[in-house]
Amino acid sequence: MSRPSKDYRPTLDGWRAIAILLVMLAHGGSELFYPAGRYASSTWYSISQHGVFGVDLFFGISGLLICGRLLDEHEKTGGFSLGSFYIRRVFRILPPAFTYLAIVGLLALSGFIVVSPREWFSSVFFSRNYIVVPPDTGWYTGHFWSLAVEEHFYLIWPAALLTLGSARARRYLPGIAIAVAIWRIADFHWFHGQIWPGVLSDNIYERTDTRFDGLLWGCWIALVVSVPAYRETLTRRLSATVITVPVLVLVACIALNPPLQMAWESFLVPVILLGTVLNPTLLFGRILETSPMRWVGRISYSLYLWQQLFLVGSKIPRPLPFGRVQEWPLNIVAVFVCASASYYLLERPLVAVGHSLSARFQMGRNPIVAAATTEPLAHTSRPQA
Repeated sequence: MSRPSKDYRPTLDGWRAIAILLVMLAHGGSELFYPAGRYASSTWYSISQHGVFGVDLFFGISGLLICGRLLDEHEKTGGFSLGSFYIRRVFRILPPAFTYLAIVGLLALSGFIVVSPREWFSSVFFSRNYIVVPPDTGWYTGHFWSLAVEEHFYLIWPAALLTLGSARARRYLPGIAIAVAIWRIADFHWFHGQIWPGVLSDNIYERTDTRFDGLLWGCWIALVVSVPAYRETLTRRLSATVITVPVLVLVACIALNPPLQMAWESFLVPVILLGTVLNPTLLFGRILETSPMRWVGRISYSLYLWQQLFLVGSKIPRPLPFGRVQEWPLNIVAVFVCASASYYLLERPLVAVGHSLSARFQMGRNPIVAAATTEPLAHTSRPQA
């Protein structure tokens, strides 16, 4: 196993663990705590449904890290290579995702689960967040909406950063993120899916054009902290007392669902992430860096993929014998077994291959394509994972 880079931040593995556990709580809780469930409880059912916030947390982490890695590469090499970046992303994202889709497709063909060709192919091409599927279908690929948002982000953001440079990106990103939030509100109140024919209003919170601010604020925070003076100030001022304020505001947003909830959450998440990364010795930071949290965080991508197959809602048909592994507590065991196999047999070795090929590509890259932009992107290291 290769060692983490000097910029590795185990705190963010802990945050990934929290994100995936929240998602699993939301999906597993819908079966356990609903009125006719095994542990029926309206209170716990309501609490479990807030677990969908885990996806927002993943978006914040991705924006902060992807932008940070691009800035770090520019600092080390004087530029960054889009080809090298995409090689790493392909080997990181596609093999586990396509393996999951292959298994789901085989189970559907065998009659164990219901997956329509339309939803399956839209997942393969990362457009799942722009289609509507028939009633009682769509669960087993439903989580690919967020993967589609992230893939679109990977396609758009590196080229945008290379074109703009860090100073202009830092200046423009808040306005762009706010514009996305305004568009989301306008679409919800006035258009209700009319912009995208066939896309129901329920999909408004899954579309890339309405969720991009959750990633852009993370990018902006990474750009801000890349400036040495800002980084030093933030490290000094983001104490435990100061961080408590945005944490409480975030909890209130999740619990109370105030106006502009998603806009506030999109901004607050990377601020809180940064506070724990810059000050990992805080109590919460030390909890995030414990071995169990870091391990769950490392396999969180595979967990996110496989939990959808086993943590199913009460209304989803479960033909036997496969349906037995979708019942508590065997479903939790199945999720961790499949995710661990995915991580150790696919994800980790292929990430290493991707990094090796990326390094070779970078050594022989076209200097015109990979040249530095007309302005410096960064001058110091920034949080990595």
